[in-house]
Amino acid sequence: MSGNGGNGGGHEGASSTRPPLLTGLNYSQWKGKMESYICQIHDRAWMAVEDGYDLPMMTPAGGGQDVLKPKAQWNAQEFEASKWNRKAMHAIMCAMDENQYKLIQNTQIAKVAWDILQVAHEGTEVVKESKLQVLQTQFELLRMGEDECFNDFEIKLMDIVNQSHQLGDPYSDRRVKQKIMRSLPDRFESKVTAIEENSGYMDMKPSEVIGRLLAYESRKAPSNTTPPKKSKGIALKASRDEKEAKHESDEDLALFVKRFNKVMGFKKKKGFGSRGQDLKKKSSFKKFEPRQRGPKGKGSDALSVVGLVTLPPNVRITMRGRRVK
Repeated sequence: MSGNGGNGGGHEGASSTRPPLLTGLNYSQWKGKMESYICQIHDRAWMAVEDGYDLPMMTPAGGGQDVLKPKAQWNAQEFEASKWNRKAMHAIMCAMDENQYKLIQNTQIAKVAWDILQVAHEGTEVVKESKLQVLQTQFELLRMGEDECFNDFEIKLMDIVNQSHQLGDPYSDRRVKQKIMRSLPDRFESKVTAIEENSGYMDMKPSEVIGRLLAYESRKAPSNTTPPKKSKGIALKASRDEKEAKHESDEDLALFVKRFNKVMGFKKKKGFGSRGQDLKKKSSFKKFEPRQRGPKGKGSDALSVVGLVTLPPNVRITMRGRRVK
């Protein structure tokens, strides 16, 4: 297949010089595009596909069954008809991958090739009717999701509409408009009401309704977008650091109170003498140094305490503390 290399095995682009590529899964779209492509070659080329082409025949001199007419005996009209059939056939051959080409490789008549592809992908009338019923069900059940963008919904809807059209059951503009307006989520309610109350609504094409809804969604999109709050993250980090520092300070204080209460409990077990006797024993209190939290010589957070304790029930505690570095 010499002509198939034009697509390079890849997907086609939007070009007036390159035909759309048939892969087997996109026949409904390919069919409409291909008709337009062949028509832009020439109307006579599309006529060869639509009306068919018959090879020139002749009756032998001795009579009998007609046979193919040698090209040397063709007239100008026969050459002209053959030319447009060849152009249409070449366009069809260049518009498909290798697997699709196998379906038509044994024919040189454009209409025959076109009909083979149509039956292969659309089926007989019974198959077409079954496909139309499936498409009708999809059309009726289709709804736009709450988090779905309108463009995605519109693509799904128009794909169903176009496939139905290719199978011979086109939807009217009025039916498509009604489907769009009744399938949107609540966030479009105000716009739907505005469009329906427009005096020219009945004359609007589906494309105009789609355009207005796309514009409405694009205008609403910025207000629904919440920018990231960077300052909040910084504030949370600062607050977390403050809490951690306060927590460490609370741990130091709790450790001191625990050790101090332990010492006081020990003194109570031994018992106190008179006020004067205990005052004389104040020198027996040793400097209290809680266990250091950090490594030695590297800025520990230990506290040194000097305390004076009086007799119960009037207990008076005087503390002087400092950081030991």
